[in-house]
Order: sequence, then structure tokens, then C-alpha cells
Amino acid sequence: MNPFVTQEFIIKKIRSYNKDHLLNNLFYTLKQVDLREEHNHPLWHYFLLIKWTFLHGNENGKKTFSREKFITLLKYVEKFEKKSLDPYVKNHEWDKFFQIIGYQQFYLQQDVHWSDFARQLKLFGSSLKSKYDIEKSFNEKTKLKLFDFIFFMQIIWIFTQANKMNKGTIYTGYIGEEIFEMMKDIFNYEKEFSSFLMLLTLNKINIKKSINQFKTGIKHTALQSFEMSFFTRLPFIINGENKYEIVHRSIFNYCCNYFIYDYLKINDEKFTEEFGKRFEKYVELGLKECNVEYITEKDLIKTYGKGEKIVDYIVGNQVLIECKGIEPKPLSSIIPENEIVYSSFKDSIFKAYLQQMLNITKLVQNLNKPIYGIIICYKDFYLSSLDDYAGILANDIKSICEKNNWKDNPLPLENVFVISINNWDIIVEYLKEKKVTLPNLLNDIVNNNRIEKHKWFLGLLKQYGNAKANLSYLETENKTLSDAFAAPSEIQA
Repeated sequence: MNPFVTQEFIIKKIRSYNKDHLLNNLFYTLKQVDLREEHNHPLWHYFLLIKWTFLHGNENGKKTFSREKFITLLKYVEKFEKKSLDPYVKNHEWDKFFQIIGYQQFYLQQDVHWSDFARQLKLFGSSLKSKYDIEKSFNEKTKLKLFDFIFFMQIIWIFTQANKMNKGTIYTGYIGEEIFEMMKDIFNYEKEFSSFLMLLTLNKINIKKSINQFKTGIKHTALQSFEMSFFTRLPFIINGENKYEIVHRSIFNYCCNYFIYDYLKINDEKFTEEFGKRFEKYVELGLKECNVEYITEKDLIKTYGKGEKIVDYIVGNQVLIECKGIEPKPLSSIIPENEIVYSSFKDSIFKAYLQQMLNITKLVQNLNKPIYGIIICYKDFYLSSLDDYAGILANDIKSICEKNNWKDNPLPLENVFVISINNWDIIVEYLKEKKVTLPNLLNDIVNNNRIEKHKWFLGLLKQYGNAKANLSYLETENKTLSDAFAAPSEIQA
């Protein structure tokens, strides 16, 4: 007879085994999966079991733990997860199904490239500074210089990729002695590197505080198998041999891309406003890079006044761009019901489309057709287009069209894309190298999206590759990081 699997049922099973023994098995298996580069493993099941074992494990449980029982425990988590997904499958609500799966899994498929480190140095450093000094805030709160932190991340990342960069090199999963010696003897960074590790390592002494200090978790127990792991903020552990171990390279990749943003968003109340201003400046650097004609928000204010809701940029009199330095919200990603999703995005993505972009199509009479929209966020939302939210926005769009006497919506949802800042750099590089126009590129994507199997659930523009660090606005940052490797004694002197 199959048991009715609940959180209580799984925790009871967890408590029947020795806590340390179970954790050792989970971490060991995770490491083997990583070393063998097995990409079809449900890592999120391991992360959930680790979390619940840390929080609810039993020090006095049985130490006998067969491989069969371990696999059975993982299958219980799979059944636990399946209960929440079944209603969407039965009702054929595939958009909602994939939004849940996307939030659960795609963050573990993050790529990291040289340009990602340079971009963070640009965004969080001093070159785009407005009134507030983000770099100073990070330095004070972490006791680490921003540059040092990014430099350390890059070194560890190179180490995790060593077996791919050099055939014959073996990745062990540990931060080995050679790294510590390099930091001490070559870079003279022994103290700073220790602070870096302390910041990113799970504190087993006060485990509940370590797990709960970040807002990645879901309180609703039935949905916790879909949450983003707390390891995205704490990618290192100290194992039984007192060695620093990387939980999994996929977790570390996410941390490379987003730790600074996530950390400051939680720990600095002034960060969000300042970051929004820098974000707009960064996007404009891309417009200048690909040498397109564009109108700025300031230009639009001069023409239409401060009272009108407008966008940040209009490119080629055809593409409307709005910058929103935001990220997907856990609750609306895991429970993608219309009311919850609408409430989550009514002041950000939906506002950008309904109040700003559609208002611009009314104000600017001579826009070229078809009109397109791009909403640029810091993280990826894994949407094919805003058409994924057609059911949620239908009433608002109908009301706006009636109010303006529009027979048809001048900016269809399928023409509006929500992309990450990384994808923006890819677009800029593609336009620059291929000499194509932004409207033509977006037109191709619209046509691809009309074929169901071509929808970009794995992130927009995958077929165009990755930013290859040949953007002039990242040249200084790339050089600074490269010089740090070439002349370690002169790093950020």
C-alpha cells in the first residue's frame, strides 16, 4: 500500500535515521552527481531533504541506512512534490505548470561567463554611481572590498571549471590547499579570503538562523519542494574532515551571478532605489554600443510633461524599453494563480506594460508598426513573452482599448518580452556583430514563439549564445579583473 506522503510523514522517516549519517549520505551523493556531471538528477529533492534533516533531524536515530532506503526516501519527496503539480496536469494548465517547474529548476541551470563578473563590477562599483555608494555599503556590511569579493568568486569559478578548461585536470569539489596557498603566497589575501569563506559558508552551530536568514524559503510546507535553496546564499560547507566543500557547482554558479544583489537587497534599505538608477544607465550603455537611435525618458518628459506615465527608452521609434531591476517572487512563481500573480507584478511588470507602454502608444502617434516592448529585469523570469499572462491581463487590456477607442491592441502581449540583464547584453552583442536591427530580431522571436515547441522556456535568446566579453562598456572592468591575475601584488592598491 502506498503511503499518503506529507511533510510530517517524510520528517518522521528522517527522524528514524541518525542525523549526521543521513546528512553525510545526502552530501556525498550530491558530490558524486556533481563530479560525474549528471545533469538529469533532481537536485532540488536533495536540497529539501538536507534542509529538513538540518531542522528536524535526530542525533539518536539509527545509523544503519541502506542504499535502498535512501532511494525510497528520495522517492517520497518526489511523491510529495507530485501532489502539488497534479492539479495543473489534470486541468492541462501547462503555462502554470511550467512556471512552477521553471522556478524550481532553472536557477540550477545558470551559466557563468567572464562578462558576468565584469557586469557586476560595473553595476555595483563606482563607475555608475548616483547619490548612494553601493560599493561602500557592501564593504562595510561584509567587511570585504567589493572587488576582492568578485575576484575571489572568479577564482573559485575558474577552479570549478578546471576540468573543462584543461583536459586531464580533475575537479574534486573541495576548496583545496592550493587555493589557500595561492591566496596567501601569491595574492597576499589570506585574511580577506578567510572572511570571504566565512560569509559564504553554512554555519552548522546556528543552523536555523543560517537557513532562515534569507527570503528564499516558502512557509507553506506542501510547497517547499519548489523553493529556491538557501544554499544559493551559502554555497560552501565544512565537512567532517574540516575541509571547505562546494555543495554543488550549479549552486555556486547561481551565487556567482546573484549573491551581491541578493545580499544587498536584504541588508541595505537604500540599495533598491540606487540600483534602479544604475540599471537604467547600464541599459543605455548597451543602446550606445549597438549604435541605434533612441529617445530617453528625459526627452519624453520634455515633450509630454511629468504627469504622463512613460518608458525609459524608445528605440528606432518602434521598440519600447522599460527597466525594472527586479526578480521573480517565490509565492507567485510557486502558486501561479491569477490573483496572486497579478498582486505580485501589478506595480512592476504589469505596470510597465499596462500603464507605461500602452500609454506611450497613445501619446506617440508616429510610432512605426509593429510596436515591440522589452522589460529588462535583473534576473530571468523564464517567460516566452507577456502572452504567458494573457488570461490575467485580458480585462485590463480590454478596458484600456475601450477607453482609447482602439479596435485592436496596438502592442500585443506576444510582442512584449521580459528579459534578464544578461540577455540584454547578448542582444547588444548580437546587434553589434550581426548588423541586424532590434525590431527585426524581435520579429524573429515573435514568429518562433508562435510554434509551441520553440517557446523560450529556458530563457530568451539561447540560440544566440552568451555575451563574450567584447562589449566596450565592460572593457575597463574586464581589464581590471584580468590585470589582477597578471599582477597580483598590485590588486586594487
